[in-house]
Amino acid sequence: MRQVKSQSFEFFEPDQIEQANVVEHLISITRDSYTKAGGETWVCAWAQDSSYFAWSSGHHMLHIIPWDNEKQRRHSPTDEERLNGRKYHLIDCAENIWALSFGSGFSQKGESSPYYRHCRFDQNFILATGLASGRIKLWNCQSGNLMIELLDHRDTVRCLDFTKDGSLQLISASRDGTIKLWDLHNEGNMYSTFKSPPTMFYGCRFSPNCQFIAAVGSCKLVYLWVNPKLKALPYRLEGHSNEVISCDFSPDSALLATASYDTKIIIWDAYRQLRLRTLGHLHPSPRLIFAGGANDHYVRSVTFNNDGLTLASVCDDGFVRFWNLGYMGDPLVISTVVDAISCRFSSYGQTLSVGCRSGDVIFLKASIRVPSLLQLSRQVIRKEMVTGQIDSLPLPKMLINYLYYQDMSETATK
Repeated sequence: MRQVKSQSFEFFEPDQIEQANVVEHLISITRDSYTKAGGETWVCAWAQDSSYFAWSSGHHMLHIIPWDNEKQRRHSPTDEERLNGRKYHLIDCAENIWALSFGSGFSQKGESSPYYRHCRFDQNFILATGLASGRIKLWNCQSGNLMIELLDHRDTVRCLDFTKDGSLQLISASRDGTIKLWDLHNEGNMYSTFKSPPTMFYGCRFSPNCQFIAAVGSCKLVYLWVNPKLKALPYRLEGHSNEVISCDFSPDSALLATASYDTKIIIWDAYRQLRLRTLGHLHPSPRLIFAGGANDHYVRSVTFNNDGLTLASVCDDGFVRFWNLGYMGDPLVISTVVDAISCRFSSYGQTLSVGCRSGDVIFLKASIRVPSLLQLSRQVIRKEMVTGQIDSLPLPKMLINYLYYQDMSETATK
């Protein structure tokens, strides 16, 4: 029996777990100039093809950085090699930035989009920024120019997300207790609002197949809409014991991960609204009275890798964790990052960006295991078929359960 030194892991000590490699470290230009709050990197984002990386370095400064996915590094502002017209932009947004999301008028299948009357959303990416005042500003990534402002929220916009189908539908979540949908092909029209006072929303996501919307917030809140227009009442998923701060869908849209201050990540079956798995960041798990309050192990952010099995999380205990859902127990890879508060995988899943309270960003790369043929087949099927269609497949019950991700369920190992 091992002598327990760290409560952050269940079976191993930190020095017994593989360490992720640091690819690069970007230092905030305002880190040494300010000591007051506002210098945090609350959010960072990647373009859908990883050609750009956006970084809020604190004190309302926005960086739009061309990224070389082959070399796994950023282009410096003076590097003219293979930029293809992409430029580095440093933008003063005039107020603190809490949310970022890339969008494009071209779908992933390469179909062109219609025009916007005042400016054309073509192959150039646009970047939406959610600000402390409730404003949403959209920027042209090629020129760095402000394109339009969206005004309707009355408090900080905590999260933004574009659909991945090129339709330029944008969802926003705010501390004012509302979720809003915007259509950028229709003059930026705000066409749907869901209000849940006195809730404050902290995170929102479109599923990759655009069939679901998830939103998380205060009061242990996890909402899931099966109607992407917010027209029907959402399912409320019960399981967390504290504020829920972040969420993300798997690439096949079948799984939803939610991260909470209760020290846990919960993996849900999005189609059946069932709880499949819990990933703990404090062992033994805190009793309810401690999980609902300060416990030094707040989970701040969660993000799925494009392989559908790997996800990453950041926690107040100072560790960045790389989990593999095919294995029970501790994460397979970790990294020590001081005051990490946000994380996001690049679109191709090779690099994890981690934002810190200092305003810095650290890029990590872990030795992620190659998915099995079974997992690759499952991901292809789940991208094309909804849960009801799977039941009609002429397959053995064991394979049907596998397609339902029952192998990841905690009950499967009992």
